Amino acid sequence: MPSGALHRTVYMSTAVGVLRAEELDRIYLRSKSANSREGITGLMLFYEGVFLQVLEGPVAGVTSLMEKIRRDRRHANLVVLESGAVQARNFHQSPMHFIAARNLSAGEKQAFSDLRQEVAARPGALLAGPGLSDFLAVFAAAKTA
Repeated sequence: MPSGALHRTVYMSTAVGVLRAEELDRIYLRSKSANSREGITGLMLFYEGVFLQVLEGPVAGVTSLMEKIRRDRRHANLVVLESGAVQARNFHQSPMHFIAARNLSAGEKQAFSDLRQEVAARPGALLAGPGLSDFLAVFAAAKTA
């Protein structure tokens, strides 16, 4: 993987229209391949028409990828929850770990809904902190277990 300063960006966005399972699988496979080439790891969750994505890697790669994501017409209302330098990756073992709604537990679905409500209550505010970190830690632990 490319060396350099390690950066993490976490964002939420709303899907435009209905994304079928086949389209989500296609997005995942393309993301996984492209991220692997760029040294980017992360997580993509999709539940009730909302994406939450974590991107970790070299600052230039993450920044470039975020520019592409912002132009992607399959989603709107992109809100950055966290963005900055980090000491270590949470999702170091996968170029893109994808979890669809059908694979979320009832507790994970509730936590996702709670996070969405927090984002809606604080538009434009970065949410970096214990709540977001705890939410993401559940998925990082599950991925490495």
